[in-house]
Amino acid sequence: MVWYMKNTKSYSLRNGNTIPWISFGTGVIWRYTRNKPLFLKHYIRTLLSCVKHLRFNRELKGNLLIKSILNNAYNEGFRSFDSGRIYAMSEYYIGKVLSQKQDLFITTKCSTMDVTRGVSPSDVKGNLVLSLKYLNREYVDLYLLHWPEGDWLNYYAQIIELYKQGKVKSFGACNLSIENLKQIENAGLELPMVMQTEMHPLYARHELRQYCQEHNIQVMAHTPTCRNCDKFTKIELIQDLSKKYHKTPAQIAIRWHYQHNVIPVVSCFNKEHMQDNLNIFDFELDQNEMDSIDKLNCNYVMLDSQGIDDPNYIYNM
Repeated sequence: MVWYMKNTKSYSLRNGNTIPWISFGTGVIWRYTRNKPLFLKHYIRTLLSCVKHLRFNRELKGNLLIKSILNNAYNEGFRSFDSGRIYAMSEYYIGKVLSQKQDLFITTKCSTMDVTRGVSPSDVKGNLVLSLKYLNREYVDLYLLHWPEGDWLNYYAQIIELYKQGKVKSFGACNLSIENLKQIENAGLELPMVMQTEMHPLYARHELRQYCQEHNIQVMAHTPTCRNCDKFTKIELIQDLSKKYHKTPAQIAIRWHYQHNVIPVVSCFNKEHMQDNLNIFDFELDQNEMDSIDKLNCNYVMLDSQGIDDPNYIYNM
């Protein structure tokens, strides 16, 4: 394990379980569908595109190298891995590559689409059983409702029941608004232990973070570095901080999350970027710098939820 992992931090959830300060996301590594004919068709199309443009694109690279990517992530120091039923074969490869590894924290998810898809079980428990089969585990550390779509309160209640039965160690939800969280309260259900949502300096979610803090909900951030888009990396403040601390814009963003006690879910392919994502403990943003980054918020959303649970959405087929 590399030296900077000695500075790792875990957060305590309200049930006493602990969760690492950073998670490795697999949703954008193994891409596309469990429908084999459809996947093969897209795979061939992607391969031909790579040949045409003489470029080995990110999507194909992730599909071909997922085993080494997961191994590298573990070897570099990641212990928390984030998956989901709609992430095609992500769960399968986590089980294939990491099931014998030590000290893992595994998160997976179930969505409305998962319990209504024809090739899936028609209940949350059945989908969890399938996830555990793929993951090659007896339990998951964290089970999340993926999207507040369709009959989501019912599915969320089923997740809580699985927690009470000891099938999952902790539970939560993704992509909820404050209004959704209040709906959970009004339904007489326990609030999530963990809430994962899009969050980065351009979509800082100040009110949501405050609500979660007041209600003892641990926040996880997907898309935590704004995917290194120019809209973020070319901001003068971010460039100045990068020069000051000799860090990349992504490291500045991850440190900002860390100082807000938010768990970033990062995805990357090469070991250098994995090391960078973990190496944020040799500097600290002062309060003025934190406040200045907070003020960058412009409600810039990278991942639009519309269509994520559509039967024709390629992840779901």
